[in-house]
Amino acid sequence: MQVQLREGFVQVRDLRLHYLGWGEKGPPVVLHHATGFLAYLWQPIAQLLAHRYQVLAYDARGHGDSDKPETGYQWTELVEDLLAFIDAMGWTQAALVGHSSGGAAALAAAALRPQLVVRVVALEPVIFPPEIPQDSRSHEMAEIARKRRVVWPSRQELMEAYRQRAAFARWDEEVLRLYVEHGTFQRPDGQIELKMPGHLEALVYEGGVALDTWALLPQVRCPVLVVRGGEADSPLYKAAELVTSRLANARLVTVKEGSHFFPMEVPHQTAQLVWDFLAEEPLWAPS
Repeated sequence: MQVQLREGFVQVRDLRLHYLGWGEKGPPVVLHHATGFLAYLWQPIAQLLAHRYQVLAYDARGHGDSDKPETGYQWTELVEDLLAFIDAMGWTQAALVGHSSGGAAALAAAALRPQLVVRVVALEPVIFPPEIPQDSRSHEMAEIARKRRVVWPSRQELMEAYRQRAAFARWDEEVLRLYVEHGTFQRPDGQIELKMPGHLEALVYEGGVALDTWALLPQVRCPVLVVRGGEADSPLYKAAELVTSRLANARLVTVKEGSHFFPMEVPHQTAQLVWDFLAEEPLWAPS
C-alpha cells in the first residue's frame, strides 16, 4: 500500500526549504540527497521506511523547490542547514540517511550533534583521507556542472537523452521519471529547464573543501552503516573502507551491481538495506 506523500516549506536559518514527508508515526528519519538531485528521488525508499518511521526529505539550498541564494554552498553551511532543519521540525533525535555529499553531511552532523543524531546510513559518502586528494576531481565536476545543458524542448526529450548518459543509464525507470518531472520547470516559451542552476551546483562541488569530514569521523558515536557501490576502480570504493575503519561503530556493505548512483539504480534493494539496519535495535520514541 502506498503511503500518502505530503509536502511543505519551512524557514531554516536564512532560507526557505522545501520538504516531502511520508508517514506520521514512529521515530524520525531524515533523508539527504546528493549534489544536483532533489528530495523526490527518495520516493521509492521512503515508501518502505514510512511503514515504521516518520520520514522527511528536503531539497538542499539551491536544489529543487528550495530557495536558491548565491552564497552558502560550503559544505559546512550545508551541514548547518541539515541540523537546523531537524531542529525546525521540533525533533530531539533523528536517524539520518544521506547519499554522496548528503552522506558526508549526515556523518558531519552526527559528529557535531551526537545527542541529536542516533543512527546514520551513509550511501557512497564523499569523504576521503588526506592521502587521496580530490581537489582536481571537484574542479572537474564543477566545470561539468557549469557547462551542463539546462533547457530542453520537452520532458520526454530530456528523459530520452538522459537514458543514454552513463550516469543515468542504469537508473530505475520510476526514479528517472521523478527526476525529470520534479527536477524541471516549464518556461513561458514552453520549453523545460532544470531547477538546479549549473553555477550553483558548481559552487557545491567547490564548497567541499570547507568541511574536513575525515577529521570529524572519530567524533561519531552512533551506529553507522556505510554502503558503497560495486565499482572497484572508483576512488570512493577504497575510501569507503577507510571511512568505516575510522568510525567507532560502523560496518561496510557493498552493492555489487551498483555504481555511485546505486540508490537510484536499485532503490528497493537500497531501501531494504536501510530498513534492516534501522530495525536491528529498537529505536527511540519520538518526543
